[in-house]
Amino acid sequence: MTNEEIQRTMEFILNQQAQFTVNIQKLQESQAKTDDRFNQLEDLVTRLAAATMKGFEDVNAKINALVDAQMRTDENVKRTDEAVRNLTAVVDRYFRERRNGG
Repeated sequence: MTNEEIQRTMEFILNQQAQFTVNIQKLQESQAKTDDRFNQLEDLVTRLAAATMKGFEDVNAKINALVDAQMRTDENVKRTDEAVRNLTAVVDRYFRERRNGG
């Protein structure tokens, strides 16, 4: 190799090294931005997950309250049905006795 070829090879290597340095710097800047975005998204997902869990807890509490209310309503309906049956029996007996001369 001649001195000129060696010089060109050295310049090529130095240029490549300079370009690699620039590229690495750009990648580091891009990675820093990506890290920031990732951290923001991570925070957002965490807050959304917490809000979703709170929503599920609220819905579950309301469902439980509705189940309890329905159970009380069922009991009240049973008592009302029994009272209506008893009243119907009394009224039927009253009219039967009146027809039979009572």
